[in-house]
Amino acid sequence: MAEEQGKCIQQIEGCEVIYDMGSGLVIAKVPLDKVKEQDINARIMKNEMQDQLTANIKKRGQLESLPLFVLIDGKLEIISGHHRVKSARAAEMKEIIAIVDVSGLSRSKIAAKQLAHNAISGFDDDSTLREIVKMIDDVDDMIESFVGKEIMEEPMEQYNKMLSPAVQFDFKNVAFTFLPHQVKDMDTLIKDLESKAPEIIGVASYEQCAQFVETLNRYQKFTDIRNVGAAIHSMIDAANEKMDDAGFDPDTDWTYLAKIFGSAAIPVESAEVIKKALKKAEKDSVISSKNKWQMIEYWAADYLAGK
Repeated sequence: MAEEQGKCIQQIEGCEVIYDMGSGLVIAKVPLDKVKEQDINARIMKNEMQDQLTANIKKRGQLESLPLFVLIDGKLEIISGHHRVKSARAAEMKEIIAIVDVSGLSRSKIAAKQLAHNAISGFDDDSTLREIVKMIDDVDDMIESFVGKEIMEEPMEQYNKMLSPAVQFDFKNVAFTFLPHQVKDMDTLIKDLESKAPEIIGVASYEQCAQFVETLNRYQKFTDIRNVGAAIHSMIDAANEKMDDAGFDPDTDWTYLAKIFGSAAIPVESAEVIKKALKKAEKDSVISSKNKWQMIEYWAADYLAGK
């Protein structure tokens, strides 16, 4: 019976038996358009997990574990591997390698095996899982593993700090989950902005949500960065670079010049004179490009000294 079924599978267009395992099982190359899913499947996968499985298959170009099919009435049906097949199709694969049962299973046996494969999956020990996670040193590998944030210990403290408070008025939450190397950069930015980082970084007005989203969208187009997390990371880099260029020292108190002068704008003619003076002072090594502001302090000190 199994030998006849084994020959039958080769009659399906595109199917190729690679190895006969015995006991009515063969390893075969199977066109995905010849595979039928079961009408009922108890195993459910979250959309984000399904998307990650698709990304993993697309990256590798093939499945990393073989699904189990059955040959019944001259057609191939899935016993185990519905989500792998779904993701393989989404990854635009045309054919896959699978184990095929050609022993002539009844519909009852197929249902029993389907339930058994779904049920016998075991479970993860959290402590062991965390030890394995420590071996991952690449962000892309962490994404591919699809490990939950409860296992990712390093970002969680910062993640919890950034949760929005409970409020009783209309508001919009913008929540970001930062990957490990990005959390470190975020820490640097927060330390530069606040001498003592509070539990809540800040609360913006409701109307600013749309402005933030629009600015982020424009920045992505401007830098040609498609990934939102990478775009925010780049914006953090830009903010840190701007503070570095100004020679910002987080250990000292800083203030805006507008608070001193009452305005951030001055006449163009006056600005030109100041620019020339700053350029000369920089040339004479009195100041550098990172502390041009200090020239104002020198002028004020000379004036107070009666010079």
